[in-house]
Amino acid sequence: MSMKKFKVSVTTGLLTILCLAAFQARTVRAQSAQRAQEVQNGMETRTPRQMTERMSTASIMGSVPVGGPWIEFAFTGTGSMATGCSPADSGGPGCSPSSGGNSAFGGKPPWTFTAPAGGAMITVTDAFLRGDQFDVLDNNVAIGTTSAPVTTGSCGDNPDPCLVDPQVSHGVFNVAAGPHSITIRAKASPFGAGAAYFRIDLAPPALDHWMCYDVKPINSFKARRVAIRNQFEVNEYLVLSPRLLCVPSSKKLLQ
Repeated sequence: MSMKKFKVSVTTGLLTILCLAAFQARTVRAQSAQRAQEVQNGMETRTPRQMTERMSTASIMGSVPVGGPWIEFAFTGTGSMATGCSPADSGGPGCSPSSGGNSAFGGKPPWTFTAPAGGAMITVTDAFLRGDQFDVLDNNVAIGTTSAPVTTGSCGDNPDPCLVDPQVSHGVFNVAAGPHSITIRAKASPFGAGAAYFRIDLAPPALDHWMCYDVKPINSFKARRVAIRNQFEVNEYLVLSPRLLCVPSSKKLLQ
């Protein structure tokens, strides 16, 4: 081989090595950025915690209690089925607990409970980074989808303020009395993985009427987008100003 050809071969080899090194560096940076997003979105580690590891948050490994607490679950990419959080779910990832002290790590799904007479309601809310959205299934039958979220900012790790944040995906689903088996699917997962919450509560007592009052805002009203779900439709509306305050009421015929 001539010296000229040898130099060309060496140069080509060095360029190949440099390209591979640059590619590997970009891959590592991308993986690090992805991992940072997962941590911000509630997944502390994809490696399950050991049952012997001391935790500041309780674990629910059997039937889900009616009346709270919030149950934390984990998910990965869009379309993935949710898991529990280790160590309650031995195969689930490590999750960041709520700073409100109002949650427990969920065990392996499906999550089961028995709704008493009068029924129950399942409340699901995203937490941490906004942007995730969920399908809720009961006995493998879809019962609804949480509201459409924005994909900027964070509501924090506490499910209570996240539930009332209009930019966070959440939903309330009523179920009849009897046994239920709940699973959750990630309809949108822009960060690749994360954690969120659900809880089971008694259904509110049935009230058959509404009493409405005219209202006038004291201060300027900020327009907001709301999601409406009832037996007639599932839709979103832009509320420009308040008009009526309607509260659930009971009616009794006096004569």
